[in-house]
Amino acid sequence: MTKPQPVLYLDSARGIYIPRDFAQSFAKTKYISGVSNTDLEILEEGPNGALYWDVWTDVLNNAIITGDDGIPYFLSQDNDLWLIPVGMEWSDETDFFIWPQS
Repeated sequence: MTKPQPVLYLDSARGIYIPRDFAQSFAKTKYISGVSNTDLEILEEGPNGALYWDVWTDVLNNAIITGDDGIPYFLSQDNDLWLIPVGMEWSDETDFFIWPQS
């Protein structure tokens, strides 16, 4: 069985609107856990909100996205927003996430 790979979810061209666009795409869906509806609502309001960036940090640290295929992903943002399969680890050699050696 092939291991899942990272998914580029939102590219950096969205700039400060990545959190808003992320929240709009996952609000009130079954695919996200670890994040409150209140946090998603704050993000949906956009970057002018006082709590926008603090909430986004919490979302990046806690959100789990699970697709219809049952694969759980965590978030990673390096300008672009990535969905990283749970279990992958950061590699300083590749400067990206890899599956650990068995």
